[in-house]
Amino acid sequence: MTQLLRSLTPSWLAKLSLRYEHTAIGTVLKRAEHEGPLRVQKALYPEGQEICHSIIIHPPAGIAGGDELDIQVDLGPKSHVVLSTPSATKWYKSFRNPSQQVIQMNLGEEAKLDWLPQENLFFAGAHCQVKLQLKLSQSASFIGWDTLMLGRKASGEAWHQGQVHLLNRIERNGKLLFIEQAHLDATDPYLKSSPQMGSWPIMGQLWALGPNCGAHLLEYLTPKLPWNDHIRGGVTYLQQGVLLVRVVSDNIEMTRALLIDAWTNLRPHIHGVAAKPLRLWAS
Repeated sequence: MTQLLRSLTPSWLAKLSLRYEHTAIGTVLKRAEHEGPLRVQKALYPEGQEICHSIIIHPPAGIAGGDELDIQVDLGPKSHVVLSTPSATKWYKSFRNPSQQVIQMNLGEEAKLDWLPQENLFFAGAHCQVKLQLKLSQSASFIGWDTLMLGRKASGEAWHQGQVHLLNRIERNGKLLFIEQAHLDATDPYLKSSPQMGSWPIMGQLWALGPNCGAHLLEYLTPKLPWNDHIRGGVTYLQQGVLLVRVVSDNIEMTRALLIDAWTNLRPHIHGVAAKPLRLWAS
C-alpha cells in the first residue's frame, strides 16, 4: 500500500557527490557527480586559489512530498572549501509522503570547511526529515550553521500543521562528539513551551570545531550576541570540543545577520583566515 501511495505522487530523487582536493595551484573541485535535480555551479575563487567556493543549486526551487535529496561532500587533506546555497530551501506541504534531505560531509587532515546555507523554510503541512552528518579528521576545522523557519510570517501563514524531524551528528576520527535529535510537531502543545521553541518561529544554530577551538572563545563571543524581544542568542562550549551558538527569533533577517556576524568573528580563530562576506548576502 505504501509503494502504491508513493507511485501516485510524483517526487524528485536527487543525489550530489562532491570531492575537493588541494593541489599545487590550490583547492580544486576534483569531482562533481549528480543524479536528478541537484547541481553545483563552477568553482569560484573570490578569496584566491587556496579557498574554493561552490554554490549548491536545487533547480525545482522547493522540496515537495516524497522528494529525497542526498548530498555528499569530501574534502581532501589541506583543502579549504566554502559551500552555500543561493536562496532559502522551501519545504512544501506533504500530502502523504514525507520528504527528506541527508547531507554527509567528510573532512581530511587539515581540511577546512565553511558550510553557510541559507535558511530552511517549512510551509504549513510540511512533513520532512533533515539530517546532517559530519566526520572530521583530527586536524580538520569546521564552521557551519543551520536555520529553520516554521511557517511563512511574511504571508501571514502560521505553522499550524506539519512535522519536522532533525538529526545533527558530528564525529572526529570515528568518535562521537555531538548528536542532537528534535521532532517538531505543529499540533503538539509542548512545542510552544519554554523548554522548546516557545513563541519563536525561527531557530538557528552554528557549530565550530577545530584544533584552535576552545573555551576562550566564549568570553570573546558572548558580549556580541543580542538578547531582546525580537532575537536571543547564546553560546556554549562542550567539553568534546564543539562551540555551539544558538538563536531564537521572530525575524529572519536578524537571525541571518547574527549568524554571519558569529562566523565573521570566529573564522580567524577557527580557520586562521579572515572572513570575507559572500556576494550572495548582498542581494
